[in-house]
Amino acid sequence: MKSKLAWLEAVLLFAPFLALVVLWNQIPVRVPIHWNLRGEINGWASKTIGLLITPLMGLLTVSLCQVVSWLDPKLHRNLERTDRMNKVLQILRLAFAGFFDAILAVQLAAAFGYTIRAAEVIDSSILVLFAILGNYLPNLRPNYFIGIRTPWMLESPQTWRATHRLGGRLMFFGALLLLVRFFVSASISGFLLVTFVLALVTWSPVYSWHHFRAHATTRETV
Repeated sequence: MKSKLAWLEAVLLFAPFLALVVLWNQIPVRVPIHWNLRGEINGWASKTIGLLITPLMGLLTVSLCQVVSWLDPKLHRNLERTDRMNKVLQILRLAFAGFFDAILAVQLAAAFGYTIRAAEVIDSSILVLFAILGNYLPNLRPNYFIGIRTPWMLESPQTWRATHRLGGRLMFFGALLLLVRFFVSASISGFLLVTFVLALVTWSPVYSWHHFRAHATTRETV
């Protein structure tokens, strides 16, 4: 199973480069790189910069996820203790690789003049990524690079577990809820996504600090 996931990861990372090599001469000199909340293209770049940066970002992100497992002493110890963390990190790498592949597919489709709902596809890709991350957050062990991290969470494994358990549920079910948006316009959908992300970013340090302070007495007596 592990070898199959490794092969899938390699395919997701390098297939975009192969596709660009095959299609390069047919791709217009300018390609879209940004859309507004209404799904309208408001940013362009040369195809060299605009198309190569997306798969390169995917390769860099996945590589960083691999490297931090060697550099982070907390994460390295957890990887040695259990195979679950290895599986979680591999799933997260697959999710990131698939996400950047989806973005590149949108760029290519728009560059070739196909009519697509770019904003909806991109928003959905982000939400699917969030749902996957939320599903696996509770399985992450304390580390310095991956997950919801605050100084007090790194100090308290209990706060780390509680925050990731609840945060994972909020991220997972919130993403699924936002994916079901049949009667919502692209601009409202984008607004809801931004609001959802800001709410998560605001909630995590507040909740983790409250949990850390509330269990301070317990830590002192242990």
